[in-house]
Amino acid sequence: MTSNPSFAPAPPPAGPSLSAPPPSSAPAADRPSAPALQVHLDPCPDGPLVLTVRGDIDLATAPALEPHLSRASADGTDLVLDLTEVPFLGCVGMAMFDAAANRVRRRRATLTTAVQPQVRHVLHLTGLDATLGCCDTVAEAVAATNGSTRT
Repeated sequence: MTSNPSFAPAPPPAGPSLSAPPPSSAPAADRPSAPALQVHLDPCPDGPLVLTVRGDIDLATAPALEPHLSRASADGTDLVLDLTEVPFLGCVGMAMFDAAANRVRRRRATLTTAVQPQVRHVLHLTGLDATLGCCDTVAEAVAATNGSTRT
């Protein structure tokens, strides 16, 4: 059987490789890892619940956040999400926060968030900044929640 030269494999592209880097040879204990997600729920006296989240919110950490967020947004209490120590917010986190905002709104309560600038930028690009009532600090978010009128 003869091979057709027009079907020869293409030469490798010139320039940097797009393949994944080789796995690290360092033991797992020596490799840096992302900090675990930390979630804490606090009621404000005469105010909203404050759900504080620390760490990246992504596909790996979202399952740890979901039960806390569901519980905090289920009973019709105003809710502030403190995301000031969240350096990365992935699509799964945005979807969870959008769903929580809808749950809170259906119960005639208010949801506001305190976010750092890079997370606020991502929320703005997706249009979720209006849905989530973004503020710069927890105090501003609490004040915005306390100052809102329920319809």
